[in-house]
Amino acid sequence: MIRGLRKPKIVVLGRICKDPVGGVVWQILHYLLGFERLGFEAYYVEWMDDPLPDPFDASILPGWPRVMVGHVMRQYGFETRWVCRADSIQPGLTFGGLSRKDLVSLYAEAEAVVNVTASHILDTDQLACRRRVYLETDPGTPQVRLSSGDAQTWEMVNAHTHHFTFAEDLHSTDCLLPKPPLNYLPTRQPVVLDQWYTGHRTGCSKFTTIAKWQPRSKKRIIVVDGKRYLWSKDTEFQAFIDLPQRSNELFELALANVTPEDIARLTKHGWGVVDATSVSSSLDGYREYIHSSRGEFTVAKDQNIRLRSGWFSDRSACYLAAGKPVITQDTAFGKILPTGEGLFAFRTMDDILSAFDAINSNYEKHCRAAREIARQYFDSDKVLANLLERIGLGAPGSAAA
Repeated sequence: MIRGLRKPKIVVLGRICKDPVGGVVWQILHYLLGFERLGFEAYYVEWMDDPLPDPFDASILPGWPRVMVGHVMRQYGFETRWVCRADSIQPGLTFGGLSRKDLVSLYAEAEAVVNVTASHILDTDQLACRRRVYLETDPGTPQVRLSSGDAQTWEMVNAHTHHFTFAEDLHSTDCLLPKPPLNYLPTRQPVVLDQWYTGHRTGCSKFTTIAKWQPRSKKRIIVVDGKRYLWSKDTEFQAFIDLPQRSNELFELALANVTPEDIARLTKHGWGVVDATSVSSSLDGYREYIHSSRGEFTVAKDQNIRLRSGWFSDRSACYLAAGKPVITQDTAFGKILPTGEGLFAFRTMDDILSAFDAINSNYEKHCRAAREIARQYFDSDKVLANLLERIGLGAPGSAAA
């Protein structure tokens, strides 16, 4: 591909205005910044279709938790290269620096449209782009719907030219997810490493995580071969609720969608609980919470555990990038990522206790190992260059470009 002096354009679709919390915004920002690092001019587009409070006006609901998306876009240099259409607030209402006319020409010029979280149904204008990437970050429901022949899901998926999933073990025989007739390619969360590492910190005492205790609805429950699989973390945490009493570690959970009764039960068993909104209402606050942690202890969702998807959390990738050891529930990710130093997969209470023993035997070694896993496996330069290569698009200046 012969290009002039202008950078090639790439469009990222996402849901940071619909769900404006730290982890969601960081996920998209890693794609935008990562593509910029590879030499592209990145743009962000979102259509909000649910009736939510205005995420751009702090005066409407002063206590509503959110990252101010417009501020983030200015801070990171995307002020004129993003738009959110907010018809749910007011018909025709848009935020950001791109007009409808800008978008039509943008899609025609762009090298690719990347539908992160596969949360957008592509419109006619977006179909003008020749590379349209479906990027599924939450496997489970899509595979079930596709395998059952759901027409609406197939229509949405078929509008794309390439299809990626975070279910990195999908094609293995031990993965129990349905295998729809679709050329799924594995990928994982990119992390812009220099946004996360600030050097080794001493005195960090608590193992933490940031999570939704329960989903807002039960629509994500799926049935595979007659068995129900849940989309929540509460049942998994409750299976290990005695952990603080079985170990000498300090634990703190930053939780959303948790009832006072569940908080009382957790604290009775020795867990510290804080409101996730205090952590996730700014990018800096989210990052600082991870930096001030000794490491992450967390669980996964039932669907990824029992169905053996190989899925790995984008939040846990950020802990690793910050040089924080991670202990997380086994989803078969150990077939893709190295475990035993810096990163531990568990199934039983004994697995968890052994992981803490290992980390405490040489904490700095495991911090270095965590950082190295992030460098080897989650570095945005590597993850996004690999994705681009598989859609026939090299980074600007590369031999494939």
